[in-house]
Amino acid sequence: MRYVSLEYLKVSEKLAEKIKSAPEWVREYLKDVPEEIVDFTYGEDVEVEIPEADTFPKLLLKLAEERPGDTALREKEYGIWQRITWRDYLDNVKKFSLGLLAMGFQPGDKLILIGDNRPEWAYTYLGTEAALGIPLGIYQDNLPEQLLPLIRNARARWIYCEDQEQTDKILKILDQIPEVEKIIVEDWTGMWRYKKNPEWGHKLVSFREVQKLGEELMEKQPGLFERNVESQNRRDLACFVTSSGTTGTPKLVMLSYENMLFMGLAMQKVVPMSKDDEYFSFLPFAWIGEQMMTFSCGLTVGYKVNFYEEPETVWRDLREIGPTIMFSPPRIWRDMVAHVQVKIADTGWLRRKIFETAMKIGYKKVDLEFEGKPVPFWLKLAHTIAYWLVFRPVLDKIGLKRIRHAFTGGAQVSIDDFRFLRAMGVNIKQIYGQSEIAGISCLHRDGDVNPWTAGKPLPKTIYAVTVRGEVIGRSPAVMVGYYDRPSDKDLVNGWLYSGDHGMVGENGHLVIIDRMSSMITLEDGTKVAPQYIENMLKFSPYIREAWVLGDGKPYLCAILNIHPENVGKWAEDHNVPYTGYVDLSQKPEVLELLRGIVREVNKRLSENMRIRKFISLYKEFHADDDEMTRTRKLRRGFLKKKYKALIDALYSDADKVDFLGEVRYEDGTVDVVRVTMRIIDVEEEGESSG
Repeated sequence: MRYVSLEYLKVSEKLAEKIKSAPEWVREYLKDVPEEIVDFTYGEDVEVEIPEADTFPKLLLKLAEERPGDTALREKEYGIWQRITWRDYLDNVKKFSLGLLAMGFQPGDKLILIGDNRPEWAYTYLGTEAALGIPLGIYQDNLPEQLLPLIRNARARWIYCEDQEQTDKILKILDQIPEVEKIIVEDWTGMWRYKKNPEWGHKLVSFREVQKLGEELMEKQPGLFERNVESQNRRDLACFVTSSGTTGTPKLVMLSYENMLFMGLAMQKVVPMSKDDEYFSFLPFAWIGEQMMTFSCGLTVGYKVNFYEEPETVWRDLREIGPTIMFSPPRIWRDMVAHVQVKIADTGWLRRKIFETAMKIGYKKVDLEFEGKPVPFWLKLAHTIAYWLVFRPVLDKIGLKRIRHAFTGGAQVSIDDFRFLRAMGVNIKQIYGQSEIAGISCLHRDGDVNPWTAGKPLPKTIYAVTVRGEVIGRSPAVMVGYYDRPSDKDLVNGWLYSGDHGMVGENGHLVIIDRMSSMITLEDGTKVAPQYIENMLKFSPYIREAWVLGDGKPYLCAILNIHPENVGKWAEDHNVPYTGYVDLSQKPEVLELLRGIVREVNKRLSENMRIRKFISLYKEFHADDDEMTRTRKLRRGFLKKKYKALIDALYSDADKVDFLGEVRYEDGTVDVVRVTMRIIDVEEEGESSG
């Protein structure tokens, strides 16, 4: 293995000079870089001090002491926002933590959490840590067979389930995980007979029962909770989180309190936050981004975290809260943009023209900002007027009226979506990171936003690009390692191999092109980043998902998922009858709609990067079918095997393909359907939709 150091530099003279002029901490990191690099970038040279309260439970104790009556959490129940103070927050965590100990919880035990975003999820997470255990959140929409390897790999003895639905999943696989001692259930609706089961009824316990046991232990051993909390420090493990899982079963990432706290505090060095901020928690808690905002930032800043009433009321509740800080993956911003686009297209001629005129002003302003050029006073004034008269009322409808900081991460956001939102006055910024680096490691700074980049590294964080084009990073937020498998290939000398292909752009911005494994090389040697083209396609409100393929082929093709709600509305407006998704996706009129969208995207691409053919898939890509990760990233390797017949047909002279495929319904049942899908040549003249 080759090392690059200041004493032995097999790099360009320009890079050598850049290293010599870098701060001392950067040079120290670069001495241990595992292989030859072509460039690097780093964050601000400012100290990020971990506080004396150096764990999440310690921070909770501190906040409950300093601000006992202030609102910490809010949850909507029965249509009313219920207030939970810092004192209440601590009290619930303490009771649950001691309840675990009363049931035999041991230091180092792992507890699995499965459920929607609720205060009880936070109580369980922090209570497990305070009991000297390790929490692991798992996505609540996982199927039982997807839960099984994660529970086994974590060697978990304890499981928290939100309700009957999640409990039933565990009971289906319980005979395969005999090491599980207790299943803690928060909502017992519909489960009154479960405890009577002679085989597993003794393993079920309600959340309130656990807290009651905690109250009893509190009386017997006062101060036990506080002693446990004080016995921990920043180097102890805070949690396990799952990796993205694009290539198989997600890995279990071990993160320490130092990892989590450093990331949150470093972020605050460049993104000012205060206790008066409002955060809306609606993305799965299993995602590192949600834990990062709720705990890494929430407990160090002390802002309010708000929980929705039901998954079906998320958008209504979001509007009622009007958060000041929001963090979401691109698919959420895509849905918001598509919602605005469809509503504007459906409104009257005058309102539509007013909005389009305002958007021209917004685009002109943000394009100048992206280019680093000054914005004329008259344009700033025009945008301010457009914001208050046009954009603000629209933003109010989607809950973004009060937003100060909006972040997008988890995947590359569509440039068009990004530009659209910023033109409307939303201060959205791209971030980059991974579970393995505790969430965020790069982000845009106010006044230095470039839609093509992921921004600059956080303070005391460095990224380098190897000669192979892979992005590797180092900071105090880099994981301890993987729990369930070796990490020596992913973590070398403290450097994290991201698996992403990228480069360092202007002003030290990191540019992420695509996953190393996703890059396409056409027959003529042209390198293509499919995600870039996929995002251009998904900017249309009528395309929900796109898969661009062509590795080793003479041209690019695509397999598209229509957006059922938006295309359904379009079909109604154009008098196109249909019976369901399968029928709608294959309608000649819909195929012509998609052909027009692909043609428009092709106009913005060079000749050898244009899509030649596409298929409108009879179903949506879905995580339950292992086609996507729970964060909606395509599992391309799996897709290539599953849809090999479609790929072969796309690269043949056929104009249609018969396919025998599965459809999974909401109740979990699976049906087999035979579908004939047309292969659309983009440049051919299409059929009339009239």
